[in-house]
Amino acid sequence: MAEIAYNPDTKLITPEEDRESLCIYANQVNSLTQALISENNPNFSPQPSDDSTKLIRNLFDSGIKNVKNNKLPEGLKNVTLAIEMAHRKRAPWEAFAIQLQELQFMLRHKIDLELMQGRYLDALQDLDMLLSTGLFQPEVFIRKTDALLHLGQLEEARVACDRGLSLQPQNAKLKALMLECNGKLAEYNGL
Repeated sequence: MAEIAYNPDTKLITPEEDRESLCIYANQVNSLTQALISENNPNFSPQPSDDSTKLIRNLFDSGIKNVKNNKLPEGLKNVTLAIEMAHRKRAPWEAFAIQLQELQFMLRHKIDLELMQGRYLDALQDLDMLLSTGLFQPEVFIRKTDALLHLGQLEEARVACDRGLSLQPQNAKLKALMLECNGKLAEYNGL
């Protein structure tokens, strides 16, 4: 059993042994503790702050408005800022499920904007982040396959398309992308 030291002055815990996983858990507890101690509202709740939510939503909505006005770079900038604000402005104890849904929603829009602007590498990075949040939907794999095809990563595109087809075997867009992947791979291999 691991020994943990508690400092009553700083209200922080420190593991006695230097195991990486134990240190990570202790740092998470310490971050949450510091955030709770610095909170000056005695009636806080795990629900997201209305002020933060309003700021984030306004920034995101202005990005969508820019997209509708064909100002794609400005729209992408505002959506990206909304995602960063959601990450930084939210308190650690706010309801994680709400934060996760908010992040997934905004990331999907950001990815679409990046694909529309031909920023395939950025889209691919955001797609990997979206998948790491647990959003396994055929539409995500369609976008990932598309980005990989544009980057010339044919084998990875085929794998991403295959993963999407495993979720929804009758998806016409995924089937078409799989044919495109196989055709480009055959052409690349000289078949």
